[in-house]
Amino acid sequence: MLINEIKAGMVLARDIIDDNGTLLLEKGIALTEYYITRLTQLGVTNIPIFDPYAAELKKPNVIAPEVREELTLCFRSLFCKKAQDILDSSLRTMYLKQIRQTVGKVINETERNLGQIVNVQVRQPNETETDHAINVCLMSIATGLYIKLPRPVIMDLALGALFHDLGKVVMPAIDGSVVDPGRLHPVYGQQLLIKNKVGGIISRIAAEHHERYDGQGYPSGLAGKEIHPLSRLVTIANYFDNTLAAAAKTGESRSTIMINMLANANALFDMYLLRAFFHTTPLYPVGCLVRLNTNQKAYVIKNKVRFAPTPTVQIAERNTRANSQGQIIDLATRPQLTIVDVIAE
Repeated sequence: MLINEIKAGMVLARDIIDDNGTLLLEKGIALTEYYITRLTQLGVTNIPIFDPYAAELKKPNVIAPEVREELTLCFRSLFCKKAQDILDSSLRTMYLKQIRQTVGKVINETERNLGQIVNVQVRQPNETETDHAINVCLMSIATGLYIKLPRPVIMDLALGALFHDLGKVVMPAIDGSVVDPGRLHPVYGQQLLIKNKVGGIISRIAAEHHERYDGQGYPSGLAGKEIHPLSRLVTIANYFDNTLAAAAKTGESRSTIMINMLANANALFDMYLLRAFFHTTPLYPVGCLVRLNTNQKAYVIKNKVRFAPTPTVQIAERNTRANSQGQIIDLATRPQLTIVDVIAE
């Protein structure tokens, strides 16, 4: 939740950890005015707050929580290693086998939920490199299934999306942030994956996920069909997840983000894949709390394919965040009402 919406007495839904990995506040603690002031001073802009009504809305997940946790642990154990450790431990035998098995489960569960993909939880707030990698992986899988890619191709797509930033493990870090002045992490990622015999397409996705359709990307300046189709899809998912994470701090509206992405179709992105992506990826996930242009708060309760900016919402009562009796409004039928801000996701 945006910190300016936080009130004393609200309960933390997750631990708050700073960029150095230091625990600031534990899950389950009730916030006080002092805590809120101190977090504001530390530059924290969003705080995870427990909201029983939102939690109920978010119950449908694209994959079971235990499968997401399994994928998280597999990936984190790899991403936190140094490059030489990855090579010495033989990625293809110690890690890749387990990751492939878990990704297979993820693909199966995503396929089962594809018919309701815009109304289940796929993307989660991007707070770490692991969150980002899994978000990009899940969104890429959903779009790949939607456009009916063959199963072996979906597996390559999923692994390429999951490993797209692996090159960052060899980049120097300052204050917890990766430093890559030469924008070379795609090259290093490709080399790491090739050395571990992960597969040519998977390593190519890592190499090409910052290329642009108009040839103005990096590291090789590839253009159009010179870029592998799976790389073009991961580029879209990567950009979207990073942009939404930045918007949580800058306040940029999600509708603006979508409009800008569509305006850059065939410049930054492949237009066909971009349209398919927005058919499977909602701007406002079910359960998020938003602010309308009337200054009312509302919960998103339903999304519709091809109508990403205009979900169905339920107005929240002024003095409660657990209200299930507020007015339900289909924003697609009320063009004078728009979402201007995401308060909590």
